[in-house]
Amino acid sequence: MLGTKTSIPAFFLPGLDEADFADFTTIEFGQGQNRVRMHSPVLTPALLSKVIAQLKEAREEYLAKLPVYEIIRTIDKAVALWRDSAYPPRRKAEALLPLITGYSSQMITQTLDEMVLMLRGEDLKLLLEEELGDPLFLDQFRPRRKSTGMCKAYGPKLTTAVFAGNVPGLPVANIIYALLMKSAILGKSASEEPLFAVLFAQSLAEVDPELARSVAMVCWKGGDEEIEDVVFSSSDAVIVYGGERSVNEVRKRVPSGTRFIAYGHKLSFGVIGREYLAADRVRQTAAQAAIDASVFDQQGCLSPHVFYVEEGAEITPKEFAKLLAHQMDAFNQKIPRGRISPDESAAINQLRGSYEFRELEKDDIAILHSSQGTDWTVIYENDPVFVPSCLNRTIRVKPVKDVKDVVDLIKPVKGYLQTVGAALLEKRFVSLADKMGQLGADRICPLGKMTAPSLTWHHDGRFNLLDLLRWTDIEEVLDKG
Repeated sequence: MLGTKTSIPAFFLPGLDEADFADFTTIEFGQGQNRVRMHSPVLTPALLSKVIAQLKEAREEYLAKLPVYEIIRTIDKAVALWRDSAYPPRRKAEALLPLITGYSSQMITQTLDEMVLMLRGEDLKLLLEEELGDPLFLDQFRPRRKSTGMCKAYGPKLTTAVFAGNVPGLPVANIIYALLMKSAILGKSASEEPLFAVLFAQSLAEVDPELARSVAMVCWKGGDEEIEDVVFSSSDAVIVYGGERSVNEVRKRVPSGTRFIAYGHKLSFGVIGREYLAADRVRQTAAQAAIDASVFDQQGCLSPHVFYVEEGAEITPKEFAKLLAHQMDAFNQKIPRGRISPDESAAINQLRGSYEFRELEKDDIAILHSSQGTDWTVIYENDPVFVPSCLNRTIRVKPVKDVKDVVDLIKPVKGYLQTVGAALLEKRFVSLADKMGQLGADRICPLGKMTAPSLTWHHDGRFNLLDLLRWTDIEEVLDKG
């Protein structure tokens, strides 16, 4: 067995301790002296079968019998612990997640602050009311709102979630969603970030150890057919995050009768109308755009690749690009971009070089960037074609004569649309939202809010809970006598 005394667990398996495992794998993050070592048990089909049996048993004995409002109160207590900056798991997260993810410590702190604000008990109640109408459908048969009879909702007995590691905190939301449905959850942590969900599960165990027995977080190598056959055949629902290739590989191994929900690769962009380019408000517009292009270093599907800027205003799109560059720099001073790989840095430098060469020959191109390093890059060009970014705070600004023109420009990537950030007056905002909705976008929000969706957001155009619930109807109640 590999030594684990100087290492941090990359797993959460209540009811088991490290003496139960034959061997461990380790992974290290960081550079030089600033490194963190994590370990996880080597999984076998027999060990996973034992874990799954324990999850299902815990769910049947405790979670399934809990009133939904009691579950909400427990989650709220666990989340509340993270509001305290001195709370040990939070301090550990703030110290280690920058080393693990590469994000700056300021970005991690902001992420944690936003998480504890979004996952409060009152917000969880709102989510259930939004999707179910009456949360008590999860506890008992309740009268239907419009029809006669009664019905009750049943969550999966076991939900398996396969996570991506580009945005920290995502697994926490899925743990909470599963528990609200009274479903045990087995999470496959992303190798890029296996810590946060483990820490949150430990917080649940502090508040209610019995509830936490329905949660497990583990690591295995994606594509391990022997392991995944055991997991997927035992699951009632499988949720997977990732690129098309990884999603499709998982899809092949999930039994046909198992509910399968995939969150694949998506693209987002922004639209700025001429009314938001007036001299008295354009700086605020640029600041909001800089937030969208900088949060999570542009790694999430919600982050914009392009800003389309309408012509005919006091400030031209090219002038807006300069203001955006100023705001990108200001944001970077407050929340620096995180660590990137040499290949990522080379891609940015190569892109910059290609545009700097073209800028010498054409006045319809401008390249603006951080004075040192590759912290941020703003590219202005007249060519309106949508071009995906190489990310890490690299954004294009493209002019359009009218925001209506954006519809045709986006059609080539309509199968990948997710969020559209818009700076438009209400009538045009709603009109654009309808057109984008027809193309497949599932979220249109004000500029500056692109990377901060509400808890009730229909992720990829679907419900967070409702798509996983099964309903039983009582169409006619017999005489009580």
